[in-house]
Amino acid sequence: MAQPRATQRSTGEAVARRRVRRISADGAADIEDELAVERWLRIIVNGRELMAVMASPGHEDELGAGLALTQGWIRSRRDLLRVTLRADADKGDTVRIVVPVELSLAIGERLSARGSCGGWVLSDEELPEIAGCEPTASADRLGEMARSLTAAQQLYKRTGGVHGAGVFRADGELVAAREDVGRHNAVDKVIGHCLLAGEAVDDKVLVVSGRASQEIVGKAARAGVAILASMSAPTAAAVDAAQRCGLTLVGFLRGRRMNVYAHPRRIVV
Repeated sequence: MAQPRATQRSTGEAVARRRVRRISADGAADIEDELAVERWLRIIVNGRELMAVMASPGHEDELGAGLALTQGWIRSRRDLLRVTLRADADKGDTVRIVVPVELSLAIGERLSARGSCGGWVLSDEELPEIAGCEPTASADRLGEMARSLTAAQQLYKRTGGVHGAGVFRADGELVAAREDVGRHNAVDKVIGHCLLAGEAVDDKVLVVSGRASQEIVGKAARAGVAILASMSAPTAAAVDAAQRCGLTLVGFLRGRRMNVYAHPRRIVV
């Protein structure tokens, strides 16, 4: 199958510069600081706008593809017929996605049933069960993955204002890493990258720099990820969702130290 890719590049830069007065023990000084940029991105599926998100410029096609999968609009890469980016410096960028007609009709029915004029977020009860996915990762490898993700976060090093997400092989090799002002966007971008590249994720590990929320767990589960590791804390709802759907959830990943909140059988000590 031909790989659906965006037809244009984003018009925006990911970093903006602003004057700031920095105050420290040595006094005050006016300097130029680097800030993360966020722009509106519209997601249109078969001609219907389903969502608009604030996101960092770059990899918009991956964000759209990842959203389509983690929101349940498509079931697999086979359903992603086309992804195109329309870049507009004034009005923001638009990702247009084409899916099979039957899926488009199903999207319309769900929106009508929920009385919504925008996209929906699937409930916890609609999470797929992680079945038949039994990859394992050692505690040492997980620590290496966290260090690799940190090293890959160049935008964070410049601005301190973005989150990171990375997909890794069980041996610690980084498949892809993405950054965004939104934690969810970073996950969707890296999942979308794997989807567009035809890279399966059910045998890999998803590592995130920020908090593991229930929605992050949901996105990982719908993408087929069996191991999700956060360098920060999970929420109680995230732990409960991971327990129910069979996903291994790791939090407070610090080198070889971590808490395994759900399904620890996939983590080798």
